[in-house]
Amino acid sequence: MDNPKYEHDNGSQQNSTVNNCNTQLNYDTANNDVILAVDDVESSRLASNHKKTFTQHTKDVCLKNLTNFIKRKLFILQWIPVYSSEDFLGDLLAGITIGLTVIPQSMALASIVGIPAQYGLYSSFVGTFIYLLFGTSKVVPMGPTAIVALLINNTIGTRGPAYATLLCFLTGVIQISMSFAGLGIIVNFISVPVCSGFTSASAILVITSQVKDLIGVKGGGGNLLKMCRTVLEHIGNISIGDTIMGFACIGTVMLLKAFSTTRIGPKEEELQNVWQKYVNKLIWAIGAFRNSFVVIVCSIICYWCVHITNHDITSDWAPPIPFKIIGKIPHGLPHFQWPEFSNTNESFFDMIFFMGSGIIVIPLISLLENISLCRTFAEGKPIDTDQELLAIGMANLGNSFFHGFTGAGAIARGALNYSSGVRTPLGGLYTGLTVMAALVFLTPYFYYIPKTALAAVIIAASFMMVDVKMVKQVYKSKKKDLVLMLITFFACLFLPLEYGVLIGIVANVGFIMCSAAKPKISIQVQKNHDGIKYLLLTPDRYLVFPSMEYVRQTITKHGLALGIPVVIDGSSVFEADFTTANVFSMMSQDFSKKGQFLYLYDLKPSVANVFKGIKNCNIFICANKDELDVLLRNHFGPSQIQEQYQNETIWTSKM
Repeated sequence: MDNPKYEHDNGSQQNSTVNNCNTQLNYDTANNDVILAVDDVESSRLASNHKKTFTQHTKDVCLKNLTNFIKRKLFILQWIPVYSSEDFLGDLLAGITIGLTVIPQSMALASIVGIPAQYGLYSSFVGTFIYLLFGTSKVVPMGPTAIVALLINNTIGTRGPAYATLLCFLTGVIQISMSFAGLGIIVNFISVPVCSGFTSASAILVITSQVKDLIGVKGGGGNLLKMCRTVLEHIGNISIGDTIMGFACIGTVMLLKAFSTTRIGPKEEELQNVWQKYVNKLIWAIGAFRNSFVVIVCSIICYWCVHITNHDITSDWAPPIPFKIIGKIPHGLPHFQWPEFSNTNESFFDMIFFMGSGIIVIPLISLLENISLCRTFAEGKPIDTDQELLAIGMANLGNSFFHGFTGAGAIARGALNYSSGVRTPLGGLYTGLTVMAALVFLTPYFYYIPKTALAAVIIAASFMMVDVKMVKQVYKSKKKDLVLMLITFFACLFLPLEYGVLIGIVANVGFIMCSAAKPKISIQVQKNHDGIKYLLLTPDRYLVFPSMEYVRQTITKHGLALGIPVVIDGSSVFEADFTTANVFSMMSQDFSKKGQFLYLYDLKPSVANVFKGIKNCNIFICANKDELDVLLRNHFGPSQIQEQYQNETIWTSKM
């Protein structure tokens, strides 16, 4: 008996048959002349081979997915294969430049945190090594920043390095968790005016916090008023030597910064001769190393003052000179150690409770500062915020095992990194090596660095963070955004910084919700080809629950007043929710009682599906105007049109 045939995509094909307990597999080829007979043993062997093949295929797919995941997360694998000698020279120069800049800055930033200067150096090399493995931006110089340092000080107070290190560990864990949860999108909800207001206020707070070291008095406080009050309380103890040196340092740094923009010869580098190029590079280098130059000169002055007094630098007493100096710094690199999760007096949860909201705010602010730097020098490339979260999270986690505190990409150092000609994130390697070399070979000389010089370096760098130009731009663009900027600015100045940031973010969300609650609705009375009048309302944005009360009042007010069909043009509506559909359903029932109908046309499919899910709804949904005209014609015959015309005539005569 012939096998029954069935139709296949490639033509007629026979089914398999069973002959003498053997499975006969019939496969039609192009000539339909191949018949394979397979016995039971062979069948089991084929099944085994199929299982092995499937298992191998699964392993290959998993391995490929794992490889792609590692390549995507370990970002260095994407650019290191094409690394060139030109990239090496650019990264080497930029890395050393940033290293010489971060050495004095990191020690000064440690004073903002309220911990010894060496912890600033400990925070400036491990993170750079880790960031170059995961980071996507070549300009990010991972390390301490003024804004984050100020937030840390507000969070841990005078609890010391152990708390700063634990906070760094928690920040890293939170940022890594946020990265894998895809929460990098959070920064998109913080507008530019909020960022500008926060940054400007933070810069003023940083400057104010350094005044005490600039003039050699005691001070402190978490907001502007407290800082000013504590400095004024001790103003009688002002150090004349520190004050003179400090203001001289600020003036020198600012002059060198202005001098660095000077160029000789033509503006275009291609038109300059060799001599002009070398002179311009020398001028740039003087400006780039201005912080190190000022600190070195002041340290030499203090070295001379200490040695003419024959002071024993191994003692714990401060030298009898007119300047306050850093003093002894431990020699060598920090050793690996887990953060202190508890101590003799406090448990882990006690420490967490003490740090409070700072545990959440600091990871967000360090991310925001880092992303702002990345976007500034992105050169049109998209920024992967989740990958940057992973990079700075891993960097902070690594820092915490070497006594470091939380860091990010500092905007000022990032700008210097860019102008130094950095080519890839590998520039961070040479920055970290420079800091390590300083810890190994230069710590005896750090003893002589005056605190006022470090304060001057931070104050001069913070001046450029006060964004005065942005106020004028925002005022000309949209005055409502200026209000938002000022709310954030003053909240950050006069409240603890973390509360000021939260107030700015909440105000930003509030402005967005207020805007969403009152969408613009174009209102027109139109006639179709049959002369049927209807009220056309065109919303200009999303129709979601915050706006529905306003939309309902607007539609009901005009629709019931005119007594004609109400038509909603949904061409500009890209999203709706259940609340929207429910409100429109209730409106349609109200209109039906008055003999009116509610029509929606030109809706996006996703929006139309929302309305179709409502039962007992009297809304008529039309795909286009042609369908709308058909429905209007069916609902309003000639008699209704004549009645509508008479009502219009009566209404006009009353006018």
